[in-house]
Amino acid sequence: MQIKHFLIYLIIGRIYKIKVNIGEKMKKIALILLCIYNFSYAVEYDEIEAEMLAVSCTSCHGINEETQSVAPVLAGMPKDSLYEILLNYKNGKKTGTMMKEHVKDYTDEQLEQIAYFFSNIEKD
Repeated sequence: MQIKHFLIYLIIGRIYKIKVNIGEKMKKIALILLCIYNFSYAVEYDEIEAEMLAVSCTSCHGINEETQSVAPVLAGMPKDSLYEILLNYKNGKKTGTMMKEHVKDYTDEQLEQIAYFFSNIEKD
């Protein structure tokens, strides 16, 4: 059974007072997994919105590894790493040529969508 289905089974059991036959240790593990599952992504990925937001990025960074540019390739970069870098530019913790100006008007959620977009591009 997938973790998601297992957790739903446990939640429904708690709501409707159905006895779920698992030990206390498994209940604690399930609770931890539920917390991890719920907080692993702060925003829901919207492919269309993400692509629209990332259009300005692709003019310098390209859309894949074949792009000839001095800017780093973002395609295939891990989402969390890219998101952290974008936040650091926005918050002034990281300096760069013009990145602070590019990211300053984006919300944190929009920056996360951009990070999702580039992380979903498979490297060749």
